[in-house]
Amino acid sequence: MEFDLVARLPLENAYLFVHIPKTAGTSFRDSLERIFGEGLYCDYGLDEATTSPAVIEYIHKRKAYPEFGAFLAEQKQLICLSGHYPIKKYGPFFYSKHIIMFVRDPIQRTISQYEHIRRVEGATESLESFCSKPAHMNLQTRNIGRMPFSLIGFIGLQEFYRESLQLLRSQLGLQVQESFLNINEQRPAVKYQPDSELLALLEKNNEQDLMLYKKLNALFKQRYELFTKGQPYMHGVANVLSNNRLTGWVFNPSSEEPVEVTLWVNGKEQGQALANDYRHMLREWNVNRQAYVGFEFSVKNLSTHDHIECRVSETNQLLPTLN
Repeated sequence: MEFDLVARLPLENAYLFVHIPKTAGTSFRDSLERIFGEGLYCDYGLDEATTSPAVIEYIHKRKAYPEFGAFLAEQKQLICLSGHYPIKKYGPFFYSKHIIMFVRDPIQRTISQYEHIRRVEGATESLESFCSKPAHMNLQTRNIGRMPFSLIGFIGLQEFYRESLQLLRSQLGLQVQESFLNINEQRPAVKYQPDSELLALLEKNNEQDLMLYKKLNALFKQRYELFTKGQPYMHGVANVLSNNRLTGWVFNPSSEEPVEVTLWVNGKEQGQALANDYRHMLREWNVNRQAYVGFEFSVKNLSTHDHIECRVSETNQLLPTLN
């Protein structure tokens, strides 16, 4: 069968689930199967039984990514791709607002993965050895890669799985139900408690993930607070002040209308700007409005002691500042 390799990308009515090990992903994938049925394609590696035949043929045997994207575009049903891979592997096929992932406290996630491998595969190496291998260090950061995390359509927290599903159902309209699979029954809802020496090693080996998780935790709480108020969440960031210019980007994932941003300095309103400037670095991530989502304020006579905020005018949502 021949496919149009250019048309219909990014995919309409299609979702990408980036499954990070031991973040409730197996339970979530089980729920996705109930929604997507035969429209759920999986990539968990060439030797994994869960990997779909089409993925094996197009990706693992032929490395035919454009052809695989065209194959998915030809399907006459709702599509979801799930698996262990970084966003960059399949991100170009999907709208950024349709990318889904869950994260977890990096220390707990690493220990849980180690315990899973030891329990299921019979691994005998020490946790110290396991967590010091590059493949197991900062895994969540590496899966996100270059993509700004504020662009990702949905990021849930394993620690707040029920609340995450509530938010997901509201945001993306996917009626995902709770499921609990691949859980260590010997440690239900109990946190791992490494000793101080091991904890220090785990923290050292996951320094980037710890910083990322702190930001994603705050982001989730902001999204959930807006959800409880019945207000929409806007994807966006503000950049640090440079040369009397304050720039950023923001968009509403549910609308093609530009978002208005209000600048506040030391608690005082300074003015508004419409986010309709082009941001070429966002184009590759298939954002709304063809990446015409940027805004800019000209500001003068500000010092490092001034408190600057950019907020969505409609909801007062604070845009995080990139450091």
